[in-house]
Amino acid sequence: MIRLVIFDAGGVLYTGSQRIVKRAVRGFLAKHGVDDFNNSDEIWSRIDKLVTVGKISLREAQERWLEAVGLHKDLLDEWAEVDKKEIWSRFRRTPGINRLLVELKKKYALVVLSDTIANKSKKIEEMEIVGVNHRIFDEIFTSHDLGVCKPSKKAFRTVLDRFGFKPHEAVFISDASDELIGAKRIGLVTIGFNISGGDYNIRKLSEIFRILEDLNVGQ
Repeated sequence: MIRLVIFDAGGVLYTGSQRIVKRAVRGFLAKHGVDDFNNSDEIWSRIDKLVTVGKISLREAQERWLEAVGLHKDLLDEWAEVDKKEIWSRFRRTPGINRLLVELKKKYALVVLSDTIANKSKKIEEMEIVGVNHRIFDEIFTSHDLGVCKPSKKAFRTVLDRFGFKPHEAVFISDASDELIGAKRIGLVTIGFNISGGDYNIRKLSEIFRILEDLNVGQ
């Protein structure tokens, strides 16, 4: 019997693109006289590894980035506004996602498990910007808070242990093949969204209903 549905965030609940991010970053840097964009990307890639697993805070990560590209950390508040208005406001929630969550909530516990530089409160803020109803989820887990990224077994087991569910009682939905493989290894049922590699693969999230019904037949 499936009792828990675990959603990856980016690429499932909402979509964005690196093009949007790069355009915002480059515009911000150019405004302040920085034109070595490749160096900025390399600097952030190193910092990103630390902040995504919570070894440093998001604020510290962004301050390190600003100073490393030759800017003063006092520009952090300005960058935060760019992040909201030129990045997150241009990301888009998956069509019909809120209606789908309302229907799923009638039968299942719902969770977000996201690899991200954001802690839970920041992730909630981002979900609000893109218009995903975060309140309907029973819990929101981020790699920043957990200290590990998917496909680590610890990430998935932390979610299961929080609710007291067994792996076969949970479905994991993602658009990343490595995450699907990691979830399979500990016994979760996996659904690939716009990607192959899951136990089930779908193009529309509404197909989840059929899959869950099939899984729970006779249970």
